[in-house]
Amino acid sequence: MRKITKIFLNLFFVFILVTSYTTTANAESAKQKDLRLISELKENIENLGETPIKKKPFKHNLRKDYIAALKEQLKKIEKEKGIKDKKQVLLDDLCKQIKELDPDAKTVCDESTDALDKDKDVIALKKIIKEKEEEKTVKEKAAKEKAAKEAEEKVAKQEEEEKREISIIKVKKEIYFLGGTPISEFEIETEDAYLQALRKQIEELKIQKEAEEKEIAESIPEWFLIPPQGSDVLMYVRGTAVSDQLQLALDLATNAALRSLGKKVETRLASKSKETIRQAGMGEDQPSKTEINLISSTVVDEVTVSGFEAIETKLVSLDNGSYRAFILLEYPVAKAYKTYMEKIEKSPELKGRLTEIKNTDIYKELQKAVSNFSDS
Repeated sequence: MRKITKIFLNLFFVFILVTSYTTTANAESAKQKDLRLISELKENIENLGETPIKKKPFKHNLRKDYIAALKEQLKKIEKEKGIKDKKQVLLDDLCKQIKELDPDAKTVCDESTDALDKDKDVIALKKIIKEKEEEKTVKEKAAKEKAAKEAEEKVAKQEEEEKREISIIKVKKEIYFLGGTPISEFEIETEDAYLQALRKQIEELKIQKEAEEKEIAESIPEWFLIPPQGSDVLMYVRGTAVSDQLQLALDLATNAALRSLGKKVETRLASKSKETIRQAGMGEDQPSKTEINLISSTVVDEVTVSGFEAIETKLVSLDNGSYRAFILLEYPVAKAYKTYMEKIEKSPELKGRLTEIKNTDIYKELQKAVSNFSDS
């Protein structure tokens, strides 16, 4: 019995010790918490530019009372300065900025209710904003650099394509100039290969052209190289052309010679008409000037229709199966003069100036040239 009593007393004593220790520890923890809160309250009051009230030994001898007094002072200061409202506005604005930077970001705006905690929240929110802004800046910079690089690559690609198109057009023109037909782009698989194929075609055409020119040079007749000297009565013009048909080559050469003849007669008659107008004193007579120039043009058109004669022709067979034709035409320019004078004499518009025209030296020269040709 005595042994049981002793055990019970020992257990009770241990319980008393444990309870006492726990109470002391809790008291110590509460004291530390109160001291920390007091320190924070003082710091917040000082941050607002005021001096915390002092703890009065008698009136505020308990920590709880002092904490209450400090909270009351802080609340009063905040109310006087509108700090609480401003703080809430700042918090809301900071939270809004964070949401704009990162919609998924978590903030403490809806979690903190105590004004003192919100001071820490402001600092934390500003830190988050700074981090988000830096992150956004880095992303925007990377995006801009990427976009700029892509734009440069696009421009470079476009420039390369434009250069290629210009090169192709240039090469095609040269092929046409050499008398060939550019190969189709569909016949080549790649773009670069197509340009190379066109350049190869040019080289082949140049070789062929050189061979043809050499052959032509060796076959050009002397009368084509040195045609007869013309006079005021006769004109000589020459022409040459190539065709895979013999007769067509001859016709094309004749047409080439006639074009040359038309230009020569036009130049000759224009000079005669200008001199006729000057010598007849018709510089101010616009209707008469217009009529004479019109007659000159009409005569030129008639020249290429008849009156010429082919006095020399030569046909050369080329290696590629085509024919080169050479032709020399003779044209009695006195015929053009005669037609020119006949139209002047029959023109109703020039009837009043006919005497003046016939009395000019140039008109008399034309009559003499026609007369000499008729006599021959």
